[in-house]
Amino acid sequence: MKILLLSDSHGNLRGVMSAVSKYGRNADLVVHCGDAVRGEADWLVENVPVAQVICVNGNCDFMHRFNDIETIELCGKKIMITHGHLFGVKYGREHLARKCQEDGVDLVFYGHTHIQADETINGVRMINPGSCSTYSPVCAVVELDENGSMLVNFLRVPK
Repeated sequence: MKILLLSDSHGNLRGVMSAVSKYGRNADLVVHCGDAVRGEADWLVENVPVAQVICVNGNCDFMHRFNDIETIELCGKKIMITHGHLFGVKYGREHLARKCQEDGVDLVFYGHTHIQADETINGVRMINPGSCSTYSPVCAVVELDENGSMLVNFLRVPK
């Protein structure tokens, strides 16, 4: 299962389109972890021809078209998708990790900090794709297999 992770595009539709064109063509799932402030998430939902697109609200998404948190199961893993602002991730990820533990979540995709991260806290794998905004757009591709193996690649979004 190939997952394209995006977050914090802050109006950079061109960057989102470029990431999807370069890295999302064979994706089974495209995720946007919030702060798609000028319709980038809507564009994903309406235009990406993959099996599934999941978007969540960020702190700058004033239209609140999506949920704040989504939870899915893939390849035997329970996955939470959130922007992270509701859990104070800019000041540490322990609160988010604790919430994941309480909910039996194995893996969380989040954004908000604009910093790429792949870490495990209290047994919860936590992945932040970084910011797909205009300054130095980045994203992540996560590959999961049925055995529970996971490969995370952090990538530059072509301009």
